[in-house]
Amino acid sequence: MEILFIFFLGVIFGSFLNSLSFRLPYILNYQESLKEFPNLGISFPRSFCPNCKETLSIFSLVPVIGYFIQSGKCKTCKKNISISYPFFEILLGVLFVLLLIRSDSINFIFLINCLLVFTLILVARIDESFFKIPFSLNLIVFFNGILINFYFSSLSLGLTSFLVCISLLIAVKYIADFILKKDSFGWGDIILISNLSLFFGIYNLPFILFVSSLSGIIWYFYKKRNALEKTIAFGPHIALSGIWLLFIL
Repeated sequence: MEILFIFFLGVIFGSFLNSLSFRLPYILNYQESLKEFPNLGISFPRSFCPNCKETLSIFSLVPVIGYFIQSGKCKTCKKNISISYPFFEILLGVLFVLLLIRSDSINFIFLINCLLVFTLILVARIDESFFKIPFSLNLIVFFNGILINFYFSSLSLGLTSFLVCISLLIAVKYIADFILKKDSFGWGDIILISNLSLFFGIYNLPFILFVSSLSGIIWYFYKKRNALEKTIAFGPHIALSGIWLLFIL
């Protein structure tokens, strides 16, 4: 029953994640505000169809099931609803269950890990679309690292890891910028990697850099091969390395 409860809880948070990934870019002015909802917020107005802006019914808002109730289409304008909505709802449910199994019980570490996974996936979705990592999300990852280090009585070691990592990456960025004569990678990426080194420890920095770089290279050549946009966002691959680390440490 506990596993089932956590799965459904993850699905509900997945639905919230879908909402945030749509609303935050408008709130942070990453894209022009909607003329229908110029004061769009995190919880206002009620969920609506991104195409026709019609308010969704209560049944349509039920995570996963709502997608199938509507046969994957908006009931008003009949436009297809992205499969990403139920995908991320189910994905978060599965990841929460795996974190529960890893933690053996619902405890402090489990809750912190769930928050980290939620935030990293949100970072990945926003950065993939807008090539920006919101500072507020990086701040959440940072405080996750502070809490996990405080819990294990190694806050000074964690902060040292953060400072060493961010100093190293800033130096690498300036050298790379000088050689390439352009921005090599963003400040949001630097802060996110440093936050993960705070959370996992500086000794896991090589793994974070290796996995995120390998994933980024594979994704770059996939996009190039399929004649898609060749510029890639690095945030999703950093986020992937962080989620991987949660399950192998």
